[in-house]
Amino acid sequence: MTAGALIAEVDALRPNQYSAAQKLQWLQRLDGQVKLELEETHEPLPSASQTEQSGEESYTAETELRVPFPYDTELYSAYLFCQIDLHNGEISRYNQSLSLLSAAWRQAADWFNRQRLPKSRSGWQL
Repeated sequence: MTAGALIAEVDALRPNQYSAAQKLQWLQRLDGQVKLELEETHEPLPSASQTEQSGEESYTAETELRVPFPYDTELYSAYLFCQIDLHNGEISRYNQSLSLLSAAWRQAADWFNRQRLPKSRSGWQL
């Protein structure tokens, strides 16, 4: 799924005053977290393409999200809902969105951990 398609879906579900550029920044932040906390701690898939999307490249509406189907929509939309609710000061809605985000993150992380081996560490560790 592309970032632009997700933003359009979120805007249809929860109309808001935030620009697409702001939502792209939020999505870029979440993709950076996925990269650091999931991708860089595990070995790459043997069949995975080596096209690497760094956090420093331009992040546009055509950017493919890092988390694949079927985990992408739930994770990214819950994250945008959290950001919208937080910045609107709607704390009870934020808490509900955060619960959805937490569950979506756990499902995506569990899938990721089933697909890839953790990176091996060299040397002794006590």
